[in-house]
This record gives sequence, structure tokens and C-alpha cells, in this order.
Amino acid sequence: MKRTFILTLLLIASINLFSQTPIFTRQDSLRGMETPERVWWDLTFYHLNIQVNPTDSTINGTNTISYRVLAEGSVMQIDLQPPLAIKGAAQNGKELKIVNEGNAHFIHLIDKQDIGSLKTIILTYGGRPHIAVRPPWDGGITWKKDSNGMPFIASSCQGAGASLWWPCKDHMYDEPDSMLISVTVPENLINVSNGRLRSIASNRKNKTKTYSWYVSNPINSYGVNINIGDYVTFSDKFNGEKGVLDCDYWVLRQNLEKAKVHFKQAGLMLKAFEYWFGPYPFYEDGYKLVEVSYTGMEHQSSVTYGNGYQNGYLGRDESGTGWGNSWDFIIIHESGHEWFANSITYRDIADMWVHESFINYSESLFVEFYNGKEAGAEYVRGTRKNIRNDRTIVGTYNVNKSGSGDMYPKGGNMLHTLRQIVNDDAKWRELLRGINLEFYHKVVTGAQIEAYLINKTGLDIESFFNQYLRDVRIPVFEYFIKNKELNFRWNNCVQGFNMPLKIYIGDSPVVVNPSSRWASLKIDSDNPPVFVDPNYYVATLNMMGK
Repeated sequence: MKRTFILTLLLIASINLFSQTPIFTRQDSLRGMETPERVWWDLTFYHLNIQVNPTDSTINGTNTISYRVLAEGSVMQIDLQPPLAIKGAAQNGKELKIVNEGNAHFIHLIDKQDIGSLKTIILTYGGRPHIAVRPPWDGGITWKKDSNGMPFIASSCQGAGASLWWPCKDHMYDEPDSMLISVTVPENLINVSNGRLRSIASNRKNKTKTYSWYVSNPINSYGVNINIGDYVTFSDKFNGEKGVLDCDYWVLRQNLEKAKVHFKQAGLMLKAFEYWFGPYPFYEDGYKLVEVSYTGMEHQSSVTYGNGYQNGYLGRDESGTGWGNSWDFIIIHESGHEWFANSITYRDIADMWVHESFINYSESLFVEFYNGKEAGAEYVRGTRKNIRNDRTIVGTYNVNKSGSGDMYPKGGNMLHTLRQIVNDDAKWRELLRGINLEFYHKVVTGAQIEAYLINKTGLDIESFFNQYLRDVRIPVFEYFIKNKELNFRWNNCVQGFNMPLKIYIGDSPVVVNPSSRWASLKIDSDNPPVFVDPNYYVATLNMMGK
């Protein structure tokens, strides 16, 4: 009977483990890997030239891809997701064979691809793109109308990928050096995309206009966007660390007056984040806030906004402390991604924490900049109520699989905890600015960011990152007092976890260095109150009261 019971438990455990283990397909690998058909060529330039038709929800056009040959190769992987279809591919006037495998399309080149040479391929595509059901999390194109009945259209595609609406090398490791985005829309509408508006062409024959936007900096694929509507615009200047930054705001005409007031928060954001992170990363392309019908997204130099001209996130303070109701979450959070996401970009979505953990923490840095250090700390501590500890923050590599949503609140609290260990506010700011200088406009791995922080702090914090990024457990500081000795250790933690910890014995602060083995410290009493500095994201257990 006992043997049967044990086997039953093992079977249940196996079923639970199997049910929690994701099953990946070849399509996942084609999407998430740096495949052989990707790595032999390096993106240099895109010219996306499309017509968007609101009447039948279609997109048709071309993408001209310029690239440099890095190694021998004759087959190129291009990504485009149905129901859109690649209708043709050509190089030097020669039509090319296309072999389709799900979302991946393998272009068989005819011309010799000499190493070091610059080449161009033109893709023709079109159809009805995937409709975003719950943007921006369920990506695609949003086809809506504004309160005046005018078409209101936008793209959002992080996670699922830019190939939801345009053909590209849809992997984060490679970015074009620059890009031209030409979008033709009905003449009574305006398209706003990334970078600076280079030209507006009127096409009288079919009553359309073509808006061409030029991006002069490297740009990740999901950061490219189209926003189409009955827009009006106004502008501002920000006197920043690199000079004068052009700030443009595109909003529905009925919202112009309230936008002029509410969007002043953008200047406050720029001032705070230049202090913490260094210069805004895209002075050449300017900064834009663009109104959309969904909550918002961090599209590079074209940050989208749909928070209803209210503070908080849709009116809600994510921290529950009150501090989050004093500023607009979307303006601050999504704009912060210009530093962590658009300038510093993850190589694999498994390391999405590089974007989201730093920008979750940037919210508290914004609060601190204007309200003081304790206010910022109170805010980030308040976000702990949103931590689930359901999965690890780091996802699965090479299959386009991100980690837990805990990368936001838990990642922010991880960084806040690290700040306590550094215990030097000037050095902490120097680290944040240093990361943005070292990895300016670069695609990075999470390991590179970890290594930078380990190296620059000089601290033994490898196990710290393993604990918070690669484990779901909250480390527990266990202690008891006996014979005027405080006995303590770490439990519920990864092997080798040795994070120093600031505690209070009575009113006296003490930094202890627990490990998984019991250690002791002489104290003056057998019953002083002991508590951990709340700025550390840990749990506490008094073993005497267990």
C-alpha cells in the first residue's frame, strides 16, 4: 500500500512537471534562433513602402532590404506571418524562388554573394494583417475609429514580432543602421512613424498622401510603427545634455488642448531620466508622443500613448502607495524604454528583463527625482504586491520565449536590493549612466549586463542574479537569539547565495553576511527587536517563534 502511494505521488509530480514544461516546435526555433539563413548577412537599411487601406483593412507594398555579406550564403530567411503573404522577391531585376515554411520564408538568391559586398533585395507583400485583439500584448494592427468616426489605426507587435505586419529579419540580434518608412494613407488622414518626417507627397489620382519618415539610428524591428488618424500636432524643445531635443506630439484633434497640458510630463521625464541614465539616446531622430487607441508602447522615437490623459496606469497606482497617482504611467514608463529597449536592446527575448526590470525601477527613480529618496523607495516596495513568483524571470533561449511577468515588479525590486548592497548613491547613478554609455545603441545579452555590474561594483553577486533571475524562491533570512547571540543564515535560496544584509538590532543598524550555514553575532540582550531593512526584497523568519 505504501509503495502504491509513493508511486502515485511520483506520477502526479511527473504530470505536473510535464504540464508546466513548454513544448517548443520548429517554428519556435525558426523564430527565436540566429539561424544559418540569418547569420551570413548583416542588415544595413530598410525601406518599408506600403499603402494602408482602412476600407478593407489591408496593407500592400514593398520592403527593400539592404545588407552586407558576412559569410558564404545563398539562402536568406525572411519572416512574415499569415494571413499576410510575400508575393515576390527580386534582386537586380531577377525574380527569386521562395520556399515557405510557416512564418519563415527562404529566399534562394541567384547572384554571387561576395563577402564584404553590399546587396539589396526587394520584397513585395500584402493582405490583411493579424488584428490585435488585446494590444499591445496580443500584437497586430488595431483598426478602430475615433469619436468623430475617423479611422484610427496603429501597429503594436512586441513578443509576437514585427513580422505580424511587415516582412523583415524578425530577430532582435540584428538591426538596420537606419530606415525609411513610407506610408500611403487616404488624403484626410496622417501617418506618424519613427524618426523625422522627411516628406509628404500628394497622390491626386487616388486621393492619398504618402508620409515618409527617416530613422537615422539603429532600430529594432518591433520598435517600428505606423499610427494613422486624424492627427494634429504641436511641438516643444527640451534643453538636454546633448543640446536641444525636438519634442513633437501627435494627438487626435479633439484632444489637442488637454494634450498641451498633460504632455508637459514628457519634459519632466526627460529631465529625470537624463539625470539617472545619461542623454536621451536619439537626439538625431527627436522624441515623439503619439496618441493611439490602446494603452501605449515603447516604439523608438515614436512612443505611443493611450492612457486617457490621466495619471497612474488607466487611473490606477501600480504601487498602491499614492505616489503612482502623481504622474502618467504610460508617459514615464514607455518613454523610459528609449534607454532600456531601444538604445540597449535584448538579443534574445529570454532576457527581456534587461528592458522591463530597469524600466520598472525607473518609475521609482522618477518618483525619487521629484519627491525624494524615501518616496522612490516606498513606490518600488509597493510594487511587490504584484509579484507572483510563478516562473523565472529569465525565459527560454532560442525559441522566442520570455520569462515571467515578474520581470517588472520583481526585477525592479531586485535592482533596488542591489542598490542597497552597493550602498553608495553616487556610485549607483554612475552605474546606471555607465551601462547606457557602454551599451549605447547595442544589442546585448543579459549575461553582459550582469557581468558589467559584477565588474563595476567589484562585488561577489553572481549568486544574487541567479537567485532573483533564475529561481522563483524568495530568500529567507532565518535567525534566533540565544545567550546574547544572534544566530542567522540564508535559507530557501540557490547554492552559494551570500548576499550581505542590513538589519536592525533594536535601533542599531548592522550589516551581516549570512550564508547557508549558521553564523552568530554577539549582542547586548536576549530579546531585542530584530528586523531587516525593508529595502531588501527578502523574507524573514524568527526560528524561536516558528
